[in-house]
Amino acid sequence: MGFFDRFRKENKVKTEQRMSRELEDWNDIVYARGNLDMEDPVQRREYVENCLQQMAEASRELDGLQFEYRTVTSYLRDMEEIDALPIEQRAEINACAAKIRENQIQQEEYMRRTSRMTDEEFEKMERLQKEARSGAEKLKEAESYQKKVKNDLRRLDSEHEAYLYRQEEIEHSIDLTGKLMITVAVCLMVALVALFVVGKVLELDVIYGYMAAIFFAALLVVYIFFKNEEAKKDLKRVKNDIVRLIQLQNKVKIRYVNNKNLMDYLCLKYGVTSARELDKLYDKFLKEREERAKHADAQRKLDENQKDLIYMLGHYQIQDPDIWIHQVEALLDHKEEVEIRHNLNGRRQSLRQRIEYNRDVVAGNAKSEIEDLVRMYPAYAQEIIDMVDRYEEMYPGI
Repeated sequence: MGFFDRFRKENKVKTEQRMSRELEDWNDIVYARGNLDMEDPVQRREYVENCLQQMAEASRELDGLQFEYRTVTSYLRDMEEIDALPIEQRAEINACAAKIRENQIQQEEYMRRTSRMTDEEFEKMERLQKEARSGAEKLKEAESYQKKVKNDLRRLDSEHEAYLYRQEEIEHSIDLTGKLMITVAVCLMVALVALFVVGKVLELDVIYGYMAAIFFAALLVVYIFFKNEEAKKDLKRVKNDIVRLIQLQNKVKIRYVNNKNLMDYLCLKYGVTSARELDKLYDKFLKEREERAKHADAQRKLDENQKDLIYMLGHYQIQDPDIWIHQVEALLDHKEEVEIRHNLNGRRQSLRQRIEYNRDVVAGNAKSEIEDLVRMYPAYAQEIIDMVDRYEEMYPGI
């Protein structure tokens, strides 16, 4: 391995490590109360409002997640209902499913000569065709937004480090001005003693020397004092900026995590790795569907059997019988059923993690932070409670 190969390999490892640290940090929601001045009404209201905004955003996210979670749960419940059917009823469904599978095999033999897609791909896209294009747009938007959020987080991380460095500089400056005040006082005393000794020894009039020493010392003290006060004001501004920056980082982190989870879920749902892949798969599906439309006569029998299956499943109180005409293998083959169940459980687990993150981490931590503020600062408890009441009127359910 040459020098440049080793260099590229080491650089790639370092980049992966840095990105891994960034991902861990961006998933973390930080509440920095160390630099927060609770006596400042502006800072206090901004901090509480930030917590309430996190709760409101989590509530909005939870509404959509819970709807999708109920949908996936409904699919799993349908599978349990079918498995629980009596033997005779299940045999009727299996017989109908077997006819459908036989028709599908006939179509496969014909389509094998011209097919651009496998039946598995076609059936999958057929199940998702109503939402595939919108799903691709959502995924495309999420990918684009993820890049922007990453850039924002990197920029905010850099700004945070710059503010911390500036805070250290100002604190060092304040410490230095204090030492300079002491130095000026010591130098003044030394000068006065020296003038006194010279005046006594040489019998000179050193009154102007006293005046000059005191005058210059006073000028230095005034200059250092104003510099010190200016530095303290700068330090307060920097600390306020750090508090606001951390609050902004928290907002962006929440959006980053939710958007990343949305991308992961969409990829899991459609079985792709990117919006571009989903677009290609959908375009491929459209061409395939057009070809298959030419064989409508052969398809008619398949349609009839599928209608029979939908009717039977509907008769047995299956909530979403339409989906089963595209996965009859799951009715005939236990392994296929297990695989579909595993996919649905994976989707539900992903949704559950997102629900728990928004409910426990985002909303839960923000709520705990507000409750802790009420306990820690009873003087402002009523004000905080009033802000919470107003937010609950605007966003019911937070």
